[in-house]
Amino acid sequence: MLKKAEFVHADLEYHEELMVDAKVEFNEAFLDKISNWPKRKRIDWSFHLQGVQDERAKKLLEQAEKQRQEKLAEAEAEQNTSIVKNKEVFIDGETGREFYTNPDEIEETDTDDKKGIIKKLYRKIASETHPDKLIASGFSQGEVTRKESIFKKAKEAYERDNWYTLYSVAVDLGIEVGEIDEKHIDWIEEDIKLTMGRISQMGQLFTWVWYTSDDEGKERIMDQYFKQVYNWPPDEG
Repeated sequence: MLKKAEFVHADLEYHEELMVDAKVEFNEAFLDKISNWPKRKRIDWSFHLQGVQDERAKKLLEQAEKQRQEKLAEAEAEQNTSIVKNKEVFIDGETGREFYTNPDEIEETDTDDKKGIIKKLYRKIASETHPDKLIASGFSQGEVTRKESIFKKAKEAYERDNWYTLYSVAVDLGIEVGEIDEKHIDWIEEDIKLTMGRISQMGQLFTWVWYTSDDEGKERIMDQYFKQVYNWPPDEG
């Protein structure tokens, strides 16, 4: 299972590295296509693009206002509720058992669950790679850069609840990670599915499909991109 996870992650890194070049070349081809249009068409495109950008800006503002109103409504609802959220412990007079008025407000204390283990791993990695700790470390610039890259990778994995990547990074750094048991296998299987999903999504992007196509295909895909993303040429009527 570890070998399969390693292969899938290597495939993801391969796609991510190629995507950098794909974006650059796609953008260059996009601009070249426009620059080769007749002057009149370029002028029409400029006006059309401005309209598209204005419409998108309007929608973003409307969405932001809607979210603001929703947050205000939520805040008002919380203020009006008769139950005050808190983390105080109360004693049931009949049973003598402790209980919380709002158990959902209590942070998990079980450090053996997935989130707890991920947090432990991340902290161990951060203690060796965090940029603030590297400044006065005396490492060479090359080593500092390498560890900063490792920290960034670990941080992204932590934010994604990705145990396998943190495990791999910790092993590479020589950090004690303990034995792998059944629950770790389940996490690895889950990670493999998610990683394969990311690869699949990447493979469906205009940029990737264009980059991996022949010249004829690239021309067709670029035309589709203009149409779907910018509605160009504009619909009649």
